[in-house]
Amino acid sequence: MPNTRKLVGPHRRMPAQDSLWLHLDRPENLMVVTSVLWTRTPVDPARLRSLVSDRLLARYPVYFQRAVRHGRSLSWETDPGFDLGNHLVVRDLPVPADQAALQAFVAARRSEPLDHRRPLWTMDLLQGYRGGSALVCRTHHAMADGIRLTQVLFSLLDPVEGTTAPHAKVGGAGPHREPVAQPVVRLGATVLRALEDTGAKVQQQAARVHPVLESAVALPVLGATAAVGVTGAVAGFLSSALEGGPRRAVDTVASAATTLWHSATGTGELLGPSTATGLWDGEPGVEKTAAWSDPVPLLALGRIGHDTGSTINDVCTALVAGALDRYFTAHGTTRPGLSDLGWLIPVSLSSFDDELPATLGNHFSLVLAQLPLGRRTFAERLAEVHRRVVRIRDSFEPALTFGVQYAIAQSPATLGLAASRFFAGKAVGVLTNVPGPRARMTLAGAEVAGIVGWAPCSGRQAITICIFSYAGEVRFGFGTDRHLIPDPEVLVDALAAEFAEAAQRA
Repeated sequence: MPNTRKLVGPHRRMPAQDSLWLHLDRPENLMVVTSVLWTRTPVDPARLRSLVSDRLLARYPVYFQRAVRHGRSLSWETDPGFDLGNHLVVRDLPVPADQAALQAFVAARRSEPLDHRRPLWTMDLLQGYRGGSALVCRTHHAMADGIRLTQVLFSLLDPVEGTTAPHAKVGGAGPHREPVAQPVVRLGATVLRALEDTGAKVQQQAARVHPVLESAVALPVLGATAAVGVTGAVAGFLSSALEGGPRRAVDTVASAATTLWHSATGTGELLGPSTATGLWDGEPGVEKTAAWSDPVPLLALGRIGHDTGSTINDVCTALVAGALDRYFTAHGTTRPGLSDLGWLIPVSLSSFDDELPATLGNHFSLVLAQLPLGRRTFAERLAEVHRRVVRIRDSFEPALTFGVQYAIAQSPATLGLAASRFFAGKAVGVLTNVPGPRARMTLAGAEVAGIVGWAPCSGRQAITICIFSYAGEVRFGFGTDRHLIPDPEVLVDALAAEFAEAAQRA
């Protein structure tokens, strides 16, 4: 990037939480958010340029500013030679202009660094894709987080004439507690489950040493589990006998204690040993891939969620876990027994709102989530995913991890990069879930047929997965490192097979 002694033109200092992503940039894992949408009819380039000028350049100055190093600090400086033609390029998609050709183009783009001498974004308007157009957008994470960049992309779209298209409202840093009849019983069950999980892990480690040691460990674990179970049952019985104010006070304390327990559990996983080892190990390369599924009906996912008492997000996440199980089985790398696989999930710390700050920037948290592997049926996977997602939602984990991210951003570069690599090593990749417009939208007058997008990987992570809903359909996108995971189409097929089985049994 440019390095000057004197800043030229309008500029502002880059916040630490934004400059961190420039420091994390590596050729093998670029800190670039990539998205692609395609339309049913061709997009008029002139109308698109007008939209970008009016809705991006006029609203968000960072789109015509470049990152400039000034001494030890970084600033956003207006590019004196800014030319929209350097960022919005129109070209024909190579023949046969099908999905494979578009995926190959996106994969190549995911492998290329942005030009740091200019503002850190590009758009490629590809003409001829299935009789319409495709728009490939690439934006550096230093400009904004992926959640805000998705909102920026949505700002280019307009509802189909005569319709409205509200966005799903998501985000928030505080815990979200599901209403329960007996919070005290729930607290006891939470502690009991945590003790059982810990005991199982201890016994598993002891069994590797000697069967006698496993037996020796099993007895105290069983005793502790029984004691916690009896205590929880008695406490639940006593609390149910209370009425009015005392009952509400006890329930409030129990709910708060559950939230704190969940928060402590998440913090322990973040600071504990990694579950990402043994699968997709190795150094990533420069070349990346991109592939996405056929659309899955949102109504079908909602029906599965309704029948099982879970959310559509739970169902989608369980489908991903099942696809991973199928992939590992097909490659002969399945772990014996039940296991977990760590993923980083971006969580917005503010509501999904159309009114973004003019400076954009990063205001999100990365939460560590463990996806279950080795479950025999989709129902078992879904139940376990639901339990784990509820734990994360009913915790202060997003706020805690944001504090960790902020501390890393404020640290000296050497220390901050080491800490970032440590936490990135907790997960094999990034999993995002984006709720898009619920009604059909248009881009410069052309109806949008589909959208997918990916957050970047960091460290040695090998894969980024997106779950993108739009107009009653959900698509699953897989972006992988070609050296470590050369066959993302196998993941796409595994996802389709998992959904077919889940829908059949629902």
